[in-house]
Amino acid sequence: MVSFNVGSSEKRKMMRILLAIQNNTNSAVKDSNTWYRNLYEPLIELGHEVILFNTNDAILARRTNSKRLKEKVSENLLALFNRENNKKHIDLFFGYLTDGMIDFNLISEIRKKEVITTNFSCNNIHQFYLVKEIAKYFDYNLYSEKDAKKHFDSISVRSLWWPMASNPKYFYPKRLKKKYSVTFVGSNYSLRAKYIYYLLENNVNVEVFGPGWKYAANTKNRAFFKRYYLLTKSVLSNDINLQAKYSGLLFEHDFKRKLANSFPNNLNDIVSDEKLINLYSESEISLGFLEVYNQHDPSNNILKHMHLRDFEAPMCRAFYITGYSDELAEMFIPEKEVITYRDNYELLEKVRYYLKNQNQQEIIREAGYQRALREHTYQKRFQDLFHMIFK
Repeated sequence: MVSFNVGSSEKRKMMRILLAIQNNTNSAVKDSNTWYRNLYEPLIELGHEVILFNTNDAILARRTNSKRLKEKVSENLLALFNRENNKKHIDLFFGYLTDGMIDFNLISEIRKKEVITTNFSCNNIHQFYLVKEIAKYFDYNLYSEKDAKKHFDSISVRSLWWPMASNPKYFYPKRLKKKYSVTFVGSNYSLRAKYIYYLLENNVNVEVFGPGWKYAANTKNRAFFKRYYLLTKSVLSNDINLQAKYSGLLFEHDFKRKLANSFPNNLNDIVSDEKLINLYSESEISLGFLEVYNQHDPSNNILKHMHLRDFEAPMCRAFYITGYSDELAEMFIPEKEVITYRDNYELLEKVRYYLKNQNQQEIIREAGYQRALREHTYQKRFQDLFHMIFK
């Protein structure tokens, strides 16, 4: 594990920050603390005083569309702000919030006290609708995918590109023996099953871990999709979009089921944060996939954006292969710090090549690791952010 030294200039700029975030990145992973480690701990390490507000109840309010719970969360958050601000002025409100989580007027009340307000959101490339309304209330909207700027510009709000990163005190290389040839950790989503199936079909022993991979052959979901697909073809025959949606869901469901039936021994359950980090050191090759469905709809077009693993894997000194994008090429040098592919054929070719070339693996592992340490820590991201907004 590396240490991260806080410069004296940063210590002199100590701020009071109210941080409203959730602990985890995926509710399916029990006891995950990724966002806590990435957003809270770096601020403490940089010498700031941080008042933490957990937004789990706010997320529940959004999911259940509970007006009463949303009001309660808003009251609690405003009470915490007023109590702490009365003790000593709060310099910054940093939220990780979406529409439906809180009363928007709460942000206006905080801004009245001359507090800079920022809201961080990710996945805006394909789910900007989650922050379209709340974004109008903040001084700065921080987005993690570079191409998402157009969405914030379309509603005339101030935004800043704030790429994802990783905390090197949490994600770091471990001295563990290699147990796997190729691994992927993440949910069974978008084109991932097709890439994995292609590798397995071509005798690459890839192990996957995460939600949705053990897709039961007798699942009742198929009957649901099939029933509604037939309904859209008959009763709603003129609704081409709805037909396409259920046709896409049916096709995706059948392909996932085919993968589960064909290669059941390569599909594994969800892993803990610790196991995830270990896998980066235990694997010869760690995979990444950039593709997402626009608005999570399989009938919509495929988009690409970077994910946390694109920074976590190099920070753990993994040998990382992921899809190519121009944004990724700004973060890491393709073929020198990470390996990239543009289709399943290129992915297979490069996986086979690097499994046979351990020395080249080591060179690329080290280069990616050093780049991540140098430029892609959340400690550095916060320093850069504060330089931008507190000029």
